[in-house]
Amino acid sequence: MTRTATRPRRTPTPPARTAEPVGSSRAAGTAESTAPAGPTAPAESTAPAESASAYAAAEELARRLRALACLPGPSAAPTAWPCDTGLLDWLRRMTYPALYTWAAEENLARRWIGGDIFGSRRLSRAPEFLAGTDVRRLAPHLVAPLLRRVTMTRPAPSAADLEPAALAADAGRVSTFRRDGAARLWGQPEHTPPLPDTTAIPHVVHGIWLGRPLPESNGFWANYGAAADSYAGQVDFVLWTDIPRARFDAARAAPPAPAGRPDPLAPVRALLTWADTHGIHLVSVAELFHANAPMTLHSPYALELGRGLPQGFAAASDHLRVEVVHRFGGLYADGDLHFLPDVALPPDERADSPAGPGAEGPPGGGYRLFRGRWHGPPEADGPARLPELFDRVAASTHGFTLHALTDEIVLNDVILAPAGHPALALWLEGARYNYLRDPRDLYAADTPQPAGSDPPTGSEPPPPSDPEAGSEPPVAGASGWRGEPASWTWAVTAMRTGRVHHWLLARLGIGAADLVKPAPAVRGHSELSWLPPVDGQPPVVCPDPDPLPTLVACVDLLRWHHLSRSGDLCLTAVAPLVRGLPEPDTAWTALLLAFGHLSTDLGPVTSVTDRRRNQDQTLDVVVLPPEAEALLDRAATPATWFGSGAHSGDAEGAGPQAAGREYWFLGERTVPARLLPAGPGLVRPEGR
Repeated sequence: MTRTATRPRRTPTPPARTAEPVGSSRAAGTAESTAPAGPTAPAESTAPAESASAYAAAEELARRLRALACLPGPSAAPTAWPCDTGLLDWLRRMTYPALYTWAAEENLARRWIGGDIFGSRRLSRAPEFLAGTDVRRLAPHLVAPLLRRVTMTRPAPSAADLEPAALAADAGRVSTFRRDGAARLWGQPEHTPPLPDTTAIPHVVHGIWLGRPLPESNGFWANYGAAADSYAGQVDFVLWTDIPRARFDAARAAPPAPAGRPDPLAPVRALLTWADTHGIHLVSVAELFHANAPMTLHSPYALELGRGLPQGFAAASDHLRVEVVHRFGGLYADGDLHFLPDVALPPDERADSPAGPGAEGPPGGGYRLFRGRWHGPPEADGPARLPELFDRVAASTHGFTLHALTDEIVLNDVILAPAGHPALALWLEGARYNYLRDPRDLYAADTPQPAGSDPPTGSEPPPPSDPEAGSEPPVAGASGWRGEPASWTWAVTAMRTGRVHHWLLARLGIGAADLVKPAPAVRGHSELSWLPPVDGQPPVVCPDPDPLPTLVACVDLLRWHHLSRSGDLCLTAVAPLVRGLPEPDTAWTALLLAFGHLSTDLGPVTSVTDRRRNQDQTLDVVVLPPEAEALLDRAATPATWFGSGAHSGDAEGAGPQAAGREYWFLGERTVPARLLPAGPGLVRPEGR
């Protein structure tokens, strides 16, 4: 469907949100279904010359995007493969036989997120001070002194500061347990990679805050500060951040701005003061996970960061927490957890206590996000202090633990293990291949299960499949999950990244009752800070005057969704990024002008997702400018598209619902469409 250039243009504004009453019908024929597919005409128009100028700017942006790209682009195949043949054989048995073979990895990488056509996920080299240090093979007692020296609360260290002898002079505390015979098999069959003769866990607590400096208003600020003070000399506390060292150096060097004037470095300066006051180490993710020592999950981690949204940062944190503990050992804990017994909890909120059957509760109400039937009282039989918790986990059968909230519920907001534990290696592989999955598969279920509970412990994954033949391997899934609370039905993030541990425990045959409970040393709470406002996601403000880096992130996201959603052009996924640009109309046109060229290796676009239902039941609509809308043929009838064959749904909107040419999934609407090639056949603004 094309639009002529004489159609009036609007000034860039946030999208219209159509209010609808809570509980309104979701079936075809409702106001939602009959809403116009294209943009609505505004009252005022702009001159043809101005419209032509805007279109020329979009064409130039599209040209720059195309010039940056290299199709099909470098693959996203992992650069660091397991060198332990016993571990690799076990991982293949637990996932599928072709794991870490070149043919399979290349195939899966391109089906995964479409390669890295802009090189935006290319890792930098190790910083000079780490050039002689292999961070993947640190002795446990050297972990804490290394993190103390690389902290960004002080200038960068020298290479000599990180030599083993220098680190050993300031050795960190470690919990150790001697294992022999069957104890090395950590409760697993004989073919399982054994633990070392000595299980050693450094007394280090890892926290993560991504996307911006940690705000003082967040519970993380008070919780970690108080805990670091209380455990000074016994446990090291670390905050992992994506803020580069240069920004902290600039904050130290530049004086605060005069009163009444903006100070962009003020949040960074406040974070430095907080960390220095409490002895917390600020560690750069990019410095410790570099080109010579990358993450297993680097590509999905970078992709989630590129979303620029709290739920993207939460998903990146889901990956990073496993990587950090697998590499360095220690305890990962969400910043909103409580470490001290005298911390006052919110009214009517007990630590490690769900709100009750069917309750969702307000944001910030602890674990009230979970619903469903709860079996048995919460258990808090763990040690009262962190050092004793490290000791007990090191001596436990499995040698690691997660947050067993009740006798059935296990969360990933606590991970405690020695470096290199095989269970975490398997967890990373489950997360890595979860990015292959169609989001509908992540919510597929044979029978409904209460949200917040684990799949049956004895459930087995599907039989191994051959990825070279185009079928998917058995990966971490959400089998048995359906009907999430309305506040996060759209959040496929949680299924893709936050629940891999359910599959892991089921695959290993480990139940919640088998794990060491972290409470009361670490007590549960959740601020749910990654949930968006009830009226929808606000624009992501772009600090760069050049929109090109933001558009690169948008193309990366659109390519990944195109692969995982059967050819869908998922505009809602990039809408917050585009809306944060100074000229969103120009950006939308440039994206659609360029995407046809930048997706030739993926296949044709067969649908468009252009509207999302917010928590307050308003409708967030992506309204394209006429020039961008002219690139979409919404009358197309592809043989297959994202909504093909969908027939069912549920009242909460978590399941699929299809009617005619509409498909509602996770509160978003998809319709069949075709992306037209940019060329002479398109109607352009007058004067072009």
